[in-house]
Amino acid sequence: MRKEEPNKALIARLDEVYARGVTKADMARIAGVSPQAVNGWFKKGVISKKSALAIADAVGVSIAWLLGEDVGEKDGMKSDEQRLLELYRQLPEEEQQNILRIVSLRLKELDELYAKYMGRRIKGDSE
Repeated sequence: MRKEEPNKALIARLDEVYARGVTKADMARIAGVSPQAVNGWFKKGVISKKSALAIADAVGVSIAWLLGEDVGEKDGMKSDEQRLLELYRQLPEEEQQNILRIVSLRLKELDELYAKYMGRRIKGDSE
């Protein structure tokens, strides 16, 4: 049986939280778990959803950031998502609505294209 590799990104973020002065005992108290469970987070790189949410909320970081994703610490957005939002907010309200309509239409087109392609693929596989 193969042993899973620890989530090094999560461990690095937990280390960063620890370096900010949140002790392992603090983390255990915040998450409502034992100190041994917290030690396990640091060793195995595995944390429950409930514990991750509690820690992220208490420390003031996004859950995505805590889990090691390449996103903003506070807002949980990737840099291109943040840039898109900044540009969108600069538009007049009418143009914002136009952008939403355009994106919605494009997603509908892609959904239809995908359904059409997959329908053909499934029919083609059974013949």
